[in-house]
Amino acid sequence: MGCSARTFPLQRPSNHIPPMPRWYAFFPNGLDKVFTAYIGVQHHNGLDAGFEQCVTAVENWLSENCNNAPASVERFRVIDGDDVPRSLVFVCYWADERKYEEKTRQLDLSRLYRDLNPLYQQTVGLWCERFTSHVSRLETNYSGTDYLPGLARLPGTQPVDHSYSGYWGAARDRIPDSAHDRFAQDQDSVAASLPDTAPSSLGKHLSGTNFHNLVYIRSGQFWNNCDDEEKQMYEERLEPTLRKGLSYLWENRAETGSMGLRYLQNVPNSSPEWAGKSNESCVSGFFRSLTDLEAWAKRHSSHLAIYTGAIRHAKTFGDKRRFRTWHEVSVLMCGDAHFEYLNCLPGTGMIRSITLTEVS
Repeated sequence: MGCSARTFPLQRPSNHIPPMPRWYAFFPNGLDKVFTAYIGVQHHNGLDAGFEQCVTAVENWLSENCNNAPASVERFRVIDGDDVPRSLVFVCYWADERKYEEKTRQLDLSRLYRDLNPLYQQTVGLWCERFTSHVSRLETNYSGTDYLPGLARLPGTQPVDHSYSGYWGAARDRIPDSAHDRFAQDQDSVAASLPDTAPSSLGKHLSGTNFHNLVYIRSGQFWNNCDDEEKQMYEERLEPTLRKGLSYLWENRAETGSMGLRYLQNVPNSSPEWAGKSNESCVSGFFRSLTDLEAWAKRHSSHLAIYTGAIRHAKTFGDKRRFRTWHEVSVLMCGDAHFEYLNCLPGTGMIRSITLTEVS
């Protein structure tokens, strides 16, 4: 972060002392890329048989060929956003490129769909959003070390404290390549469709890749270790503020550059019958550029309310605070991502945001 020979200066103020401690994920020596795949099983209506069969097929894919298995897997249900509520989402992380390539190559959505009873094929949608993150174009930030999800679960990864937090521009400063790269908005992203109505996608198999400097973000909340008072404070004050911020992004896509954002609830397992409550959630998706993400975070009242609410919460509970927040942000190079959607509802994920072609 503190490269001595920078083209662009750090935005951290002189003699800055963060108001609260923060940590980032330090990867093992020599690791220059990490790999992520989101796989979704979309629930179109009240029929569960096809949905359950697809979920089982994804679970079987995860358990087969263990030598190539993801280093970490988490599961979610869709709460809201650019998908269908009740749909199930798996996120998988790898540190080994060969394992990532081989495992994702074995995920054949077309075959999985063809194996369904024809009566069930119209009741589900399948999608995969996967990408390579260059460590030099990546930043992470954690509010504690007692709970470390996402990329922090890759083998050998350790939390390291840092002082690049608590000021506007800190996220950019935490990205090593920001020393020499502004991550300018790609010209192709200017022409990104973002239409009021998404293109037709039902009954189709669509695929595509990303334009340069597309930004991925996953931002999480974990309040399972909080006492009753702190849980109530999060659920009644902070969480509604988060929802308002997300609603603004969903309603103002062209202005904010937000793309494919999903509000997800973590689940302990993938059982379709699971209906309990999890004290963990995350928001996952993409932004047109890092500048777009920064502009919303710094200037818009919906995010400022989230930010000031989190600070107020931390001050209220002090050393007794057990509420944890974290995020991972990656600036993707052109072609680093692959998007695939099969019989998904219009507006799912990145369908409305990038150029996709129909798979024959």
